[in-house]
Amino acid sequence: MKMNKYINYFFGFSIVAGLLSKSVSKKKNASSKSKLVQDPLSSFIGTWSNQETNDKRRFLKITKEGEFLINGQLIVGSITSISHDQLIFTDHYGYELIAKRQANNTLSFYDDADEKDYLFVLTE
Repeated sequence: MKMNKYINYFFGFSIVAGLLSKSVSKKKNASSKSKLVQDPLSSFIGTWSNQETNDKRRFLKITKEGEFLINGQLIVGSITSISHDQLIFTDHYGYELIAKRQANNTLSFYDDADEKDYLFVLTE
């Protein structure tokens, strides 16, 4: 009879331990998923610079509010599409500025108004 009592305690303890471990693993999965979910704008935020062949340096700044500044001038418009590797900003004339993240902190940038591609490097 004593053996049955110990077996019942063992099974009860096993069930409780199993439920607790599932609860802990669910919390770990939820926290790791939240770390993976990142604001796609964060990979574009910063000051970017390029060097053209004619030594005309341009600076592009993208703020955490989604503002675009080129050489310190605010571009009126808004972000119309964003993913982790591409951002499309449409200015108030309807032209698109398309930024694509590349390797090694570089950004390819297409200016629809000038129909020109630029390559920018993250400076800060």
